[in-house]
Amino acid sequence: MKNTFVVFLFLSVTDILAQSPEKIYGKNQVLKNNEYYLQQSDLWKKETQKDPQNAKAWLNYYRASRNAYIVGEEGNSKETKGITRFQRLNSIVLEMEKNIPLSYEYNFVKWLNGNNDRTLFHYLQKAYEISPSEPEAIFSMVYYYEIGGEQEMRDKYIREYYTAGNYSPGLLNYAYNMLAGLDKNALIFTEGDKDTDASFILQAAKGIRKDVRILNVNLLLVKEYRDHLFKELGIIDLGFEPMSDEKALERYRSMIIGHVAASQDRPVYVSMSVSSLYLQPVKENLHLTGLAYLYSTIKVNTFVLLKRNYENLYLLDYLEKYLPYDISEENVKQFNLNYIPSLALFCEYYSDNEERLEHYRDLARKIGEDTGDLSEFERSFNVK
Repeated sequence: MKNTFVVFLFLSVTDILAQSPEKIYGKNQVLKNNEYYLQQSDLWKKETQKDPQNAKAWLNYYRASRNAYIVGEEGNSKETKGITRFQRLNSIVLEMEKNIPLSYEYNFVKWLNGNNDRTLFHYLQKAYEISPSEPEAIFSMVYYYEIGGEQEMRDKYIREYYTAGNYSPGLLNYAYNMLAGLDKNALIFTEGDKDTDASFILQAAKGIRKDVRILNVNLLLVKEYRDHLFKELGIIDLGFEPMSDEKALERYRSMIIGHVAASQDRPVYVSMSVSSLYLQPVKENLHLTGLAYLYSTIKVNTFVLLKRNYENLYLLDYLEKYLPYDISEENVKQFNLNYIPSLALFCEYYSDNEERLEHYRDLARKIGEDTGDLSEFERSFNVK
């Protein structure tokens, strides 16, 4: 009977904790499953109903709602796609405006909800003035100036962000290796914010590989960013607006890498984090060199590049034993899976050196084990 009571008590406490609202981070920092975000959205909504002036509750309610995916919400046609989600988030912003209009939280969310709408910049400025040490506001300033082509201002806010110490050590390690393995004056395509943010920090705050130009395929969808970047690099205009409709977006994804590479004497690379929508159309010209593909229309000796990167340039200790506290550690582990395909390729070249082959194969296995999923290791190494 006593044991039954203890189990009941444990389950009750666990259930209570599961029903407690928790601080919600952006997906670039902490990624949870969709059920978690749906639950937290409901819990934080109740907090705003208890106290409509609770600005922190409103921010977390918006964050959880933004991160949550609701089945069917995207609509069934081009005309309705995304509208319901926008309406849901916009209704939260309107309630924030009604209840906490002078807060950091409202002004920041008003900017965030605009998805880089530069006409809303005064809201971001206001948020930054109210709370200049908030990391999210600082990095939003970074992207505002990156899109506008104002490098000095961008780097100023990157250094502020670095000083605040809110970065992920693991993602900095990853980005260091990605940048270290590129040829001099290279261009590299990235897609998301994890390796892009970390690369910006390394360049502006630590002076590492400032010769490399980072091209984010998502930012290139913004006309102002695309126009000044194309002018800087001598790239011919696309001749169409990628965001005009689905066909234009599909066309953009199929051609942007090749279009930029055709205009450059500089080496062009593509980060392993870039999705297959961009990679598939140019896969015949992509050569795996580690954490990035080298774009080349002629044959490349990938073994030479893999050997250079893995044995002379990459810092791999953090893969063997990761010591620092890192709120983004799970994201880091997922990103580290990008090492496995190139490690498998490298091991093919070392088939006659059992010691080196075993070392790199074990490293690849450990990367998989750290995520709790060996499927990428088994696929890349043809493990039955």
